[in-house]
Amino acid sequence: MSKTATARGQLSSLRNKMNSWILNTKRILASALLCISSAFTFANGQDRRPPEPDNVDVLRIDTELIQTGVTVVDKQGRFVDGLTRDQFVLRVDGKAVQPLFFDQITAGTSIEEARIADAAKGKTSGRQPPIARMATASPGRTIVFFVDDLHLSLDSLGRTRRALTHFIDNEMTPNDRVAFSSASGQIGFLQKLTDNKAVLRAALARITPVPYVVLDRDQPPMTEFIAIKIANGDPEARDFYAEELLRRSFRNQKGIKREAFYETVKNRANQILVGLENVTSNSLGSLENLLRNMGQLRGRKLVFVVSDGFYLESKNTIGAGNDRLRHVIDVATRTGSVIYTIDARGLFAAIPDASGDRPFDPSGRLDRASVGETVLSQDGLNALAGDTGGRFLKNQNYFEKWVARMLEETSNYYLLAWRPDTDEQKGANYKHIEVSIAGRPELTVRLPRGFYHGKSAARNSAAAASKADSRTSANSTTRTDEELREALGSYSSRGGLPTVLSVSFVDVPNSGPVLSASMQVSADALDYGADGKQPATIDVAGVVLDDHGKQSGSFKTRVTVNPMDPKEASGESAGVIYNHKLPLTPGLYQVRVASRDDKSGRVGSAAQWIEIPDLTKGRLTLSSLLVGGQRVISSQAKAPGARETEQVQFSVDRRFKRESRLSILAIIYNAARDSNGRPDLEAQVQISRDGKPVITGPTRKVSVDSTSDIARIPYGTDVALQNLSPGRYVLEVRINDRRGNSTATQLVTLDIE
Repeated sequence: MSKTATARGQLSSLRNKMNSWILNTKRILASALLCISSAFTFANGQDRRPPEPDNVDVLRIDTELIQTGVTVVDKQGRFVDGLTRDQFVLRVDGKAVQPLFFDQITAGTSIEEARIADAAKGKTSGRQPPIARMATASPGRTIVFFVDDLHLSLDSLGRTRRALTHFIDNEMTPNDRVAFSSASGQIGFLQKLTDNKAVLRAALARITPVPYVVLDRDQPPMTEFIAIKIANGDPEARDFYAEELLRRSFRNQKGIKREAFYETVKNRANQILVGLENVTSNSLGSLENLLRNMGQLRGRKLVFVVSDGFYLESKNTIGAGNDRLRHVIDVATRTGSVIYTIDARGLFAAIPDASGDRPFDPSGRLDRASVGETVLSQDGLNALAGDTGGRFLKNQNYFEKWVARMLEETSNYYLLAWRPDTDEQKGANYKHIEVSIAGRPELTVRLPRGFYHGKSAARNSAAAASKADSRTSANSTTRTDEELREALGSYSSRGGLPTVLSVSFVDVPNSGPVLSASMQVSADALDYGADGKQPATIDVAGVVLDDHGKQSGSFKTRVTVNPMDPKEASGESAGVIYNHKLPLTPGLYQVRVASRDDKSGRVGSAAQWIEIPDLTKGRLTLSSLLVGGQRVISSQAKAPGARETEQVQFSVDRRFKRESRLSILAIIYNAARDSNGRPDLEAQVQISRDGKPVITGPTRKVSVDSTSDIARIPYGTDVALQNLSPGRYVLEVRINDRRGNSTATQLVTLDIE
């Protein structure tokens, strides 16, 4: 580990230095990128974001403040812009409530995070000016696809795979955080939010049919719906199975009446219902747990539930199923999750066919008993969508375009917040919410329809109190370790101490692929004592996990940080950077890091996925893109008097000023060669925003020095940023191997200030 101070130089000298590094690959790999060690660095002008509170819930029942997102559309399904607070009529259990907070929100922006935090604190506001919303960099949408594989046929699974693949390839943007989850849990550790498409493809590949058929081997076959009807007293279906039982088992006996077999038929139906209810409970329980985990994320979440439908009705009652469903809707409301449901069966006939599992019944009794089967199987999906502010898609074989349309529809919404002002509204029973637009009956309003007031908040408060008690009794070291472990295991990143992570890989001679994890902690957010002049202490930890959640590496250390001299900082805040490098085999990995300020107790965390390719397959491959290199002077902390050496520190948070030039470095592997051993490579750089190119550089030949390692060809360039407006962009570098007729690309996101 080493502690360094940044040496600030002119940008032109930096580019000259980068060019000299590019001409000597071995020196780059040895001195700048591939030192198998850990180091601390100070970087100026980096993270300038203030600390954010952890776990800003969208529905804050514990503070008696309730928030809800409302989407208003016209008859053509288009969002209605420009509505005012006075036009919204809010009712809870039929009683009018005056909103304390109102704003129009653009989903997936930092403005959204700020306004939700304001509403949670009870701050009143009007609408934000449109210009302010547009100028803010977008952190992207949060989208989850919940595949109800416990209620999904093989045919429906095929349609689902095609739709999700289409989303990955055509609809997902670099700013989006997406996760695939399943009711059975078969996706396992890959059920994580990510912007890495390789992770999503691997998660989708793990979804296979999960047969849940209830163990009912009796003949003739009895469907779940018919079992429900028999358990609830349908005489025609009961008589059919009683007669079949009589005919098959006692055909040679006389005097036995079908009434003697009624109890046997009912018992069989009840056994089927027990299995049905267990499977449905497991599906809804998995969805509820997913929504609870998503409560740690700020902003609005979109959840697409894909299923063949399920039955909520059981013996003599539909109350139990509805109660379970209400709890799912309650959690969705609390966490700001809008559920869109899709009947994966697509367009299908509601009449029996010869390929089904329904027995032959020339009398038509089973057909009459089966009336309403399709509608009942869709009731749960319809309720999930309608009661959380979403929509239900049915009778459509292709739903790829529908998903894109729903994402567009939810890009804007109105945020309302209010406090219960009556004893009835403060009760613990289920509350119904209604919102209408005064004088505009033609408009459709979508919003969460209800919640359980106080229930979940009490449970969460009790858990928090128990956790606080356990921490109080522990010593300082144990408390620090526990908080770091909790942050590393959290479903979402912690924002108490601003922490940023970037991960990359390069292939090292004689070592193979090396993962580089760089974490940056905001120096401005550290506690330097009451006078601001005391050293701050940071505990940092990290873990590297493979795609099955098995640990492949870890690190933990403590560092003391002295307050920066105001003259050295030159008016810009600083970031403390920690680098950790680890040799790994090819595969998918998730890197998690956490930091804790010893004095304030603030904790921050971050996580990223990375795919390390298998270079032995011989495919043209490009290393991770390293951007914004800066020269730093490093001296070994454990070797007083040691000679200072130059190293390069690449940008961790990838935030750049418009007046700067962006330096880019990458390594090309497995380039094809001619008979003289020379490659023929071209490179092109493109910067895009919202999927549209804003800078497209010319295609240029990659210069290969005669002394370079042909197995690891360096490529470097720089791009002027002065023509880019503030916001988030995607940098893409494409390498074309003319001799091998192949291409390789790498992407990275940038924030321009």
